[in-house]
Amino acid sequence: MAGAELIGREELAEILELFNREKVNLYRYGGGNYKTREFEEKFASWMGVKYAHAVSSGTAAIHCALAGAGIGPGDEVITTAWTFIAPVEAISALGAIPVPVEIDETYHLDPREIEKAITPATRAVVAIPMWAPPKMDEIAEICSRNGLMLIEDAAQALGASYKGSKLGTIGSVGSFSFDAGKTLHTGEGGMIVTNDKEIYDRAAEFSDHGHMHIPGLPRGKDPRRAKGLNLRISEVTSAIGIAQLAKIDMILSKSKENKRRIKDGIRHLDNIVLRPFSDEAGSQGDTLIFRVRDREAALAFEAHLMEHGFGTKILPEALDWHYAGVWGHLLGEFDRYRDQNLESLWPATGKMLRSSICLNIPVLIDDATIDKLISAIVSGADKIG
Repeated sequence: MAGAELIGREELAEILELFNREKVNLYRYGGGNYKTREFEEKFASWMGVKYAHAVSSGTAAIHCALAGAGIGPGDEVITTAWTFIAPVEAISALGAIPVPVEIDETYHLDPREIEKAITPATRAVVAIPMWAPPKMDEIAEICSRNGLMLIEDAAQALGASYKGSKLGTIGSVGSFSFDAGKTLHTGEGGMIVTNDKEIYDRAAEFSDHGHMHIPGLPRGKDPRRAKGLNLRISEVTSAIGIAQLAKIDMILSKSKENKRRIKDGIRHLDNIVLRPFSDEAGSQGDTLIFRVRDREAALAFEAHLMEHGFGTKILPEALDWHYAGVWGHLLGEFDRYRDQNLESLWPATGKMLRSSICLNIPVLIDDATIDKLISAIVSGADKIG
């Protein structure tokens, strides 16, 4: 899975450099031997933003991004009904109200559904690009017209873009994840990016117990203006991140090439529907999605792929962690959802996801394995009729 495939000597070298310096300090605030600052600066430069703040996980990143944007108790936050559960958990943890809406044909927030969900309590929209860009022009226009904050939880989409702009930089603040399934892999870890100094400061404070990080003041004398948590990243994690970031252009290029070859080998099939895009050139290459006839066909297709040595990615194998329609344990805390049949709230999303196949495309997949995967998809399509 992308960066996780490439952990090796370069990452070890960065860790050794950290420990071979005269002073080793694994606490990022103060002193001078800090891989985290270096990682943040290099990440901000690559993204083309003013500020980047590293934290302990992708979940921590969206939590801090929301807090930095001022989201709090009673605020309604519109997001997609198809996402990993983390952003909805983060919205809930801040006392805000998650408002998932149906997805469109690109598997992202449907701008028409956003419009319908806006109320006087709506404060923000969290766009969640699943390896490719949503219809960001339309979503940004809706947010601007209604005075809403646009936040991008681009955990799955580091390196993807929309009309030339990197995802995570289009809204007021963006967040990323560095776990094993993401573009870069540091074990755990996340990053917030923004061009807004106030959002950056508040996100950084939230990640560090509310410390305001005033230059020239000892840490113990920092003032506080809001509560926070300990969501700090370690210097060892950041050292790994520096080495991984140096590989990102190769990761993206190779993934896109691998995906293109696989799509070229299956696009003639008339009983699967390849995922459409708002901007295919801006999509990542590590994931391929297509639809089949129905849920029964999707499960049969998954079983066929497994027989040929290929697993699926999220759909259908981990749907329950990525679809709001089955999150009664979380959404049931809110009055608006407590007595609802959640599946009935997002029927189009549920139908679409349950008839979809999602495949991981490794960076290091060789030609023979690509050919084998194409053959398995073609024979699977033939099998389901």
